[in-house]
Amino acid sequence: MACLVAAAASWISDGRGKEKQDLACANPSALSPAENQQRKLDNYTEKSLDPSKTCSGCRFFTTGAGPTACGKCEIFNGPANPKGRCDDWAPRPRKGQLGVNTDPT
Repeated sequence: MACLVAAAASWISDGRGKEKQDLACANPSALSPAENQQRKLDNYTEKSLDPSKTCSGCRFFTTGAGPTACGKCEIFNGPANPKGRCDDWAPRPRKGQLGVNTDPT
């Protein structure tokens, strides 16, 4: 299996001449063709365009060793960026909320 958590980093400019490091969790070359295809179908991106809908706030995401570390996605069964997003994004249930409708009507 080629599913390894790849903690690669890329350097980008923030537009003010300063460099900062962005976390890249899903290295396509370390993933199988099927894993890459699933991410493509779900429009996975390492950085969400909507800050209120990121992997870290998704019910399918398990956090990594720290709040900014790579985590794991249940949908992809592999690495995901806490700042990423895909089309399967679903909000985490609130504390004490089961997320299941138990009303029989």
